[in-house]
Amino acid sequence: MTKYLILLCIPFIIHALSIEHSYEKAHQKALQEKKVLIVFLTKKGCKHCNKELQKILHNKKLHHIIEKKAIFLIVLNTQKETYPIEMLYTDTYPAIFFLDKNELFTCKTLHTISIPAIKQCLE
Repeated sequence: MTKYLILLCIPFIIHALSIEHSYEKAHQKALQEKKVLIVFLTKKGCKHCNKELQKILHNKKLHHIIEKKAIFLIVLNTQKETYPIEMLYTDTYPAIFFLDKNELFTCKTLHTISIPAIKQCLE
């Protein structure tokens, strides 16, 4: 469901926020660019997750903040690809994690989108 939502949004975000879908690739990109990795963890059929994702996709101010300091990744909780084990224990969705170059959490996990909270996590 989320993948289809993302595909439908692509025409609107092509010139805006860059979104990664592979944890390994996003982590490598974050290392190369010396940026924080933001992981948006979602699950299939989560309407609240889709609403929170839309807040990110439709906010140019937020795009600018994220693009400047972070790599943005969307992970579906059923993805086969590996990601930090702490994320496997998530039971509240969406969960937005901020990770440093050592894959350590740099901020508390967010469950709702707030520009001030995201700014604070990226400082």
